[in-house]
Amino acid sequence: MDHYVPKRRIPVTLWSPQVQGVGGLMFLDLDPTGGRHQTILEKLNESTPFLPLSVGDQGRIHLFNRRTLTRVSPGRQVLRSDVYARGFRPWRDQRADLVLVDGVHLSGRIWMPLDRDSQRLSDFLNQQGAGFFVMTTSTGFHLVNTLKIVEVELTESVESPLSEAHLEAS
Repeated sequence: MDHYVPKRRIPVTLWSPQVQGVGGLMFLDLDPTGGRHQTILEKLNESTPFLPLSVGDQGRIHLFNRRTLTRVSPGRQVLRSDVYARGFRPWRDQRADLVLVDGVHLSGRIWMPLDRDSQRLSDFLNQQGAGFFVMTTSTGFHLVNTLKIVEVELTESVESPLSEAHLEAS
């Protein structure tokens, strides 16, 4: 027996090397008690392989393999609380520049829930596995697939500059 969960529709755009800028409506679960609704980040990090999206004027349903997606961009009118929920857990924004497998460069701040105060961005990204995370840029929010990152450039550097002798020895 199927169990129906009421949904709400949130405008998003999907990006990957195979799918460039497909816009549609993502279905997020509504909490029937009205306490807490599902976020885009939670939907993208579900274990199911396919993401349903209503595409086009007729609202035809397309299923996209979420592992092939590079990033998902919510519509500009979408509220932060629809994208991700900060909750009561400690968090930090970390400045970074990303290069993705489709050649896109994103520059902004990565939202990172903290497991410990000394957690680095590299720790967070290494723990993500095949998950998505939130990056805020000047153009809005992007939910980025960790497996589709080619390079991350951080604004932080080592405590002291490396000398030429250290660079030549490595």
